[in-house]
Amino acid sequence: MAQRLLELWRRRDLVFVLAARDLQLRYKGSMLGLAWSLMHPLVLAAVYLVAFQYFIRIQIPNYALFLLAGLLPWIFFATAIAQAAGSVAAQGHLVRKLAFPRAALPLGSVIAQLVHFAVAYLVVVPALAAWQVGLGPAALALPVLIVLFALFTCGIGLAAAAAQVYLRDTRHLLDVLLQVWFWLTPIVYSLEIAGLERFAAYFALNPLVPFLAAFRLAVMEGRLPGLLHVVGLLLLGGGSFLAGFAVFARAERRFAEYV
Repeated sequence: MAQRLLELWRRRDLVFVLAARDLQLRYKGSMLGLAWSLMHPLVLAAVYLVAFQYFIRIQIPNYALFLLAGLLPWIFFATAIAQAAGSVAAQGHLVRKLAFPRAALPLGSVIAQLVHFAVAYLVVVPALAAWQVGLGPAALALPVLIVLFALFTCGIGLAAAAAQVYLRDTRHLLDVLLQVWFWLTPIVYSLEIAGLERFAAYFALNPLVPFLAAFRLAVMEGRLPGLLHVVGLLLLGGGSFLAGFAVFARAERRFAEYV
């Protein structure tokens, strides 16, 4: 696996070329271009804001900031996983005819979504935080948190891409899994408001929870995560990437037979 990682690092330019191609294809002929990366999550956040604050009446202070701080990472995660999952199966002509690190395909898909996420999160959330609670120096940690979260997402995306080559139903299973995962993650609610504090230990098993907690801690409370929290994020990000890459590297030997 170390040799494959080294090969991927040497060809890292290919990952960015594929990511740029995805972005160009997505916005080809579009008048607003990358501005859509801001509009889509904002419209979705507005729908949830109206539904949960004005109809269901969730009483969370600065709920708009609370919602965006958790919803934007989720949109990146779910969209990146979905795009990465189909990246190899949909490009069988490249896999069969060219010699290159196959992992570049799902990683390119994740990086393309990361551009949207970074633009939205580093523009919208700090601006809203400055308006609602004030923006502290802890916000400078956001790029680091984004990188760690991207590593975690890359690992899941690599494993999903390998699975879909062999099992085409993976995309349908992912749709269901992501729907359930969304509601099992405190994105539109908090454990305290929902009366779920007694289940906090179970929610802690959800790997997205510590990431969302770190994002919200930095923008809503102006505090950096503690040392143990940071170590946990490093382990989650690095461990997910290495595990996903190991699964992908083992599976890719027979990709050409199935794509």
